[in-house]
Amino acid sequence: MAKGRTICPNCKKEIILDLPDKVKKFEVVCPNCSNRFFIQAKSDDIKSKDECLWIEHGEPRKTILSGRKPKTNKPKIAGILLICVLIIGIVTAVFSETFIISSLDVASSVGITGSVKIKVIDLSNNTIDNATIKINGINGITNKDGIFNVDNVKLGIQTIEASKSDYKNQTLKKLVIPFFSFETIIKLSEGDGNKDSIKYNSIACSMVLIILLIFTVLALLACLKRKHLDVALFGSFISIFTFGFFLIGSILSIIALILIYKSMEEFEDEKKGKIF
Repeated sequence: MAKGRTICPNCKKEIILDLPDKVKKFEVVCPNCSNRFFIQAKSDDIKSKDECLWIEHGEPRKTILSGRKPKTNKPKIAGILLICVLIIGIVTAVFSETFIISSLDVASSVGITGSVKIKVIDLSNNTIDNATIKINGINGITNKDGIFNVDNVKLGIQTIEASKSDYKNQTLKKLVIPFFSFETIIKLSEGDGNKDSIKYNSIACSMVLIILLIFTVLALLACLKRKHLDVALFGSFISIFTFGFFLIGSILSIIALILIYKSMEEFEDEKKGKIF
């Protein structure tokens, strides 16, 4: 037996039916107005505009009840937005320093700051305590574990200076981003004077951005296919951190995430059936 539904052409009442298997034509009596009419079962090969989802209820034997869930363009729009995020992200990865700095400058202008964790060690990987740290006008010293944490740091590429008596001063460039704080290790060598400054590695930043864009690709495919809701939600969330020129990528990702959330029921996680 197959369960389905139809609508009485006379009183418009929806009727839930149990249809014998392999029956092409079936007579129905409306329980509301007693109107008799025939229905024609549709082939499984034919896709109907009125396709609905079957939702299972009950244990241990499950009864299948139909639940019509109309489709909207929200997942498709979310997918298109994520395609734009992908394009912006690729351009940003190629010209990472220029695009990322401009985006972080915009974020800084609205009061968003970052955090930095610095660990100072010697060439034998022993921690150095009481080392002096300078970053963006903020001064401090490392604790007994050689670590110095600082909050409210301006976003962008910042210069960090580490020094201690009997050690050479070390200067390096670090990219400070919002919401994440990665440990920065500074190695000091014994002696006097200054060591060569360590420049910001834009290639490493580009690689991180490309990894984030992989999640963007997975999310946009899930949206366009209306499948794998968890992948669509997670991928669009990760896409927020691709930033893009003037944070356009982040803004588009947030909009896509909202659209996906609002159209959660349109993603295929249930068994499909057809209306008769």
